[in-house]
Amino acid sequence: MVLVLLPWGKTMAEEDVAPLRIQGSAGELVIDVRGLSLSPSIAGCPAIVAGGEPVWAVLLQRHVRPPVPEETIVLTDKNQTAKRVATADGARLIYEALSDGKQTWKIGVALDIRRKQDAFEITGELRNDEQEWLVCGFTGPVLNGIRADLATHPVLMPDGFGRRVSRLPEATEKATNWSAWGRGYEMAAAYPGRGGTMQWCAFAGAEGGFYMGCHDAACGAKTFCLRYNPQSRQFGLAIKQLVFCAPNQRCALPPTVFLPYAGTWHTAARYYRAWVDAARPTREAPGWTRGASGWLLCILKQQNGEILWDYPSLGTLCDVADRRGLDILGLFGWAHGGHDHLYPDYDPDPKMGGRDALRRALEEVRRRGKRSILYANGQLEERDTEFWKTQGKDLAIIQKDGTSVQQAWQKYRNAPAYRFDLACLAAQGWYDRMLSLALQANELGADGILFDQLGVSGPRACYAEGHGHPAPAMVYAGERADFFRRIADHMRRLNPDFIVMTEGLHDSLLDSVTLFHGCVLGTFPATANEIVSWAKGGPAVSTFPEMFRYTFPEAMSTVRVATPMIGRAMANYVCAYGLRYEIESRYAPDVRYLKENRVPEVEEYREVLSPPDVGMMRATPPEEAAAYLQKIIEFQRSHADLLWQGRFVDEEGFALQGGPLVAKAFRSRDRLGVMLWNPGERRVPYTLSVPGARLVSASEPERENVDASSELPPQSVRLLVWEK
Repeated sequence: MVLVLLPWGKTMAEEDVAPLRIQGSAGELVIDVRGLSLSPSIAGCPAIVAGGEPVWAVLLQRHVRPPVPEETIVLTDKNQTAKRVATADGARLIYEALSDGKQTWKIGVALDIRRKQDAFEITGELRNDEQEWLVCGFTGPVLNGIRADLATHPVLMPDGFGRRVSRLPEATEKATNWSAWGRGYEMAAAYPGRGGTMQWCAFAGAEGGFYMGCHDAACGAKTFCLRYNPQSRQFGLAIKQLVFCAPNQRCALPPTVFLPYAGTWHTAARYYRAWVDAARPTREAPGWTRGASGWLLCILKQQNGEILWDYPSLGTLCDVADRRGLDILGLFGWAHGGHDHLYPDYDPDPKMGGRDALRRALEEVRRRGKRSILYANGQLEERDTEFWKTQGKDLAIIQKDGTSVQQAWQKYRNAPAYRFDLACLAAQGWYDRMLSLALQANELGADGILFDQLGVSGPRACYAEGHGHPAPAMVYAGERADFFRRIADHMRRLNPDFIVMTEGLHDSLLDSVTLFHGCVLGTFPATANEIVSWAKGGPAVSTFPEMFRYTFPEAMSTVRVATPMIGRAMANYVCAYGLRYEIESRYAPDVRYLKENRVPEVEEYREVLSPPDVGMMRATPPEEAAAYLQKIIEFQRSHADLLWQGRFVDEEGFALQGGPLVAKAFRSRDRLGVMLWNPGERRVPYTLSVPGARLVSASEPERENVDASSELPPQSVRLLVWEK
């Protein structure tokens, strides 16, 4: 084994140091003084030509108590000296110490770069031998000089259900998804959280592309960054590992994988999913959830103390849900404090009937064929309550300046806001309180518990002592997955049909969360025109719900419709993409809408800070909206083996001519169901074929046994079922 000193980063002729070349079946990865370059052998994969920018960076801050508000020191691979050790399938680069040209730190970086089957993999380790310095982050690997055209190779980013970047914003457009990065721009996805739901992204061409993924089974905190340099007109990708490495510690860097691939973006999704299945397999959901259409989210008691539905009225809520085909009641504000008040204390409210009345009401819900989910906020603890004074303030996330992380929630203009600390999920005391709430929900007769906000929040740094983690540590990352897994496992042993839910979405929770309350990109109400523009890739940055749906087709999520009805376009969208429905009852006018079919006036919400969409309610008569929702749900229920239990395979397996139509396929054994949706205002002719299969049925929610070759009516969906 030969050891070579490489003063990479210093000015030198290229021939002074031989580049490291790693040949793979899909191309050649080159590491030299300019950075990381890729010469793909797959025609559809963009080339990467490094231009001398840093490949990695180490972030440092002083390690003192209390922390001092100094600027973070950034040390890059430039002006460092590396040792290169040859390995069987690549090389190890070792940086024994790091310098900024004036000062040297006893902090080391080791990177292992290797070929791994058809891909390239980079792993490594940080070493901190400095007693007064803390490594507070590592950015890398960084790829620059990606020569791609977004018109042919849009970028897929794991924001919510998915985001597609099809072009750069024009001068007249707002670059709302981009932020400044030096002289260029950056788009970030922080994982795990609703802004970063998976650990992969891709330049996705029609016949090939480039995949970058972080195969981190521990689901550590990180940010995926897409960058654009206007001067070179080239793109870059980087991963910021949000990690702390304290004195006398070594910290492993999780594998980053580069894959030049042939085919559509589905190849990249399958590659990531294969890794997930091997690293942390998901678990099968209870049977009743696979046949659940969605929920009626209902606030029983509001933040101001107003009781909108008492416990005996849950039977009436079942009637409301029946008329719309919904299977689950999501009970928010069910406790004595009302919604967003007195958390984390959730006691049955005597004013709504008391504990026994709640238990009887939940029994009635089950007798009516419905399921019930009780609400608990998974992270908020109200300040100045007895719980907060006696233990909660010691469980709060503490920032670098010694203050807690806080949120304020106010529902009404004429009622006060309440302030909350965010709890650290690594703290045993918080876990104990959340587990006790799950146990209480089960004892009361509910079918599950929702831990609100926990699928939404991104990673945070916690500097508190006594939480069971080093101080500081990144929280709301790997320990959040452990937190959910422990509670879900405990409840499964007691009641296999009891489920755990959360608001938001990310794949680190798929082995514990059965149903997600959608509050991410791809779940919010959109018009038919907006959804069509997504499908066409018209906006510079558009929603791309196929990304998560195809990667994890078994993951179940509601949409987020904060209004007591759902419009026809959104109902069709839910049907086409295999999501679950939601309507919400939050305020007194919502109750009247649901019970009396009375459409409210805008003025009725004058004291409400976040009112529902009154325009959407006024656009469709209440009876018509409820009837269509019930029809489309019953339609899905009659084809549940495909649409609810089948596998979402997007546009694979069929050929479609004609449009504009949205077409999505669901596979179940030897059957393929193709859901067609015409979101426009005119009838649309089309031709659809499935190689090697015969058409067995064609149907629509409002009529069965339709002519499969007939034009598709406007604002309607049609299911064509093919059998091998």
